[in-house]
Amino acid sequence: LIANFERKILEEVYIKKGVKGNLKDEQLDSIMQSFVLNWYFHGDPDTIERAEKRPWAISRAFEDWPNFLVLLNGTRRSSKHFSGKFAKKVYEARQVTGGISNAMSVKYSFEDVHTLMKDFTRSFGNYSRSQCDSVRAKLTKMDTSNTGRVPLATFHKAALDGDWHFSESLTYLRHLGAVDESSAWHGPRVIIPNYIQSASNCLVAAADYRVCCQTQCESYMDVFEAAVEGPTAEPDVILALTAKIIEENSEGQFRFPSSLRQQLLKISRANHGRVPLHGRLFAQWLHYAFPSECPFPHVSGSVDKYELPPNFERALASTTEMRKNAAARVPSMKAGARPQSRSNEEESDWMTHWIHEEELISQIHLEAPWETRALPILKNVVGAIFCLVALRGLVYAFSGLRNVDVFRKPLDEKHHMI
Repeated sequence: LIANFERKILEEVYIKKGVKGNLKDEQLDSIMQSFVLNWYFHGDPDTIERAEKRPWAISRAFEDWPNFLVLLNGTRRSSKHFSGKFAKKVYEARQVTGGISNAMSVKYSFEDVHTLMKDFTRSFGNYSRSQCDSVRAKLTKMDTSNTGRVPLATFHKAALDGDWHFSESLTYLRHLGAVDESSAWHGPRVIIPNYIQSASNCLVAAADYRVCCQTQCESYMDVFEAAVEGPTAEPDVILALTAKIIEENSEGQFRFPSSLRQQLLKISRANHGRVPLHGRLFAQWLHYAFPSECPFPHVSGSVDKYELPPNFERALASTTEMRKNAAARVPSMKAGARPQSRSNEEESDWMTHWIHEEELISQIHLEAPWETRALPILKNVVGAIFCLVALRGLVYAFSGLRNVDVFRKPLDEKHHMI
């Protein structure tokens, strides 16, 4: 799908440029740059048209353009150097020109250019990772309370101060699931990992794929899965692994806040003393254990971090809206307070966004906390039924009724339960 999408874009570029047949070396730059514009701004024909009509103004309207050119030229040089195709073409050109070394006489087929563009898009991941890390670092610096949340006032103040990354409207942030409005005291706060993974930070949004920011939480899940080697784990094992991860990435010994420990125990009590590793509640617990790295898992269907509904309002906030939000009061939690060092008041307000709803990606039946009240009664009833059935079987066996014809089935009426 990805290769077909890129091929389609390149074909459209060839048609726009009126190119037929092979490209000369001096034509390659123009085709490559046009491809990047059409690939990056796919779905926004107005921006593409303006950029191609006024190439001198691209870098002013699109601040990442100089970086794209550096990446593009680097891809071109590395492709020539490592693939050997360029050297082969120069050799072929020498045969045609009587041994004169003239790189300008090299020509590139459509497949050559397509391969080069595929190399560019594959290497784009490293560039997008650096961009994501830059945005994450800025937001983490704004998060003085270490809750993985930035007050909307601080968020929009940064935009007014010139950082255009943080100019989304509150309505759009709600749709993305990137805002926490559960605390009346703190007001709306942008959830850092949810915002980082949202559509706002996808550098490329193609028809068949997107280039978005990765979650740091995946590496933590790798640790749990490798250590547990199963779908569930005991709370003590999870607590020990979590403490180990935190201590390896920070200074000092980690002590769990009581609220975080209690929530994990609640999940385990609802599931026979074990915690499902691939459920929504554990993902939520990880968010509070690693608030800046693990996204808050919304209930399915409540948000859509990648798609906009039809006729949606403007995604960017107006200057008036940002000024109003930036002027709002920002309640202060103890600056730099880690979760384990918060006061009781701070801790009680810390997890106001917690939602007691489980969703499992598993065939194992595990119960949510509210599903367990009738479970002991049900178990007793089922146990009693099994005992009666077993007792009846014993009675028949010892009374000799097992040989009575009425209990026999003809061979052609036998059934097998699969």
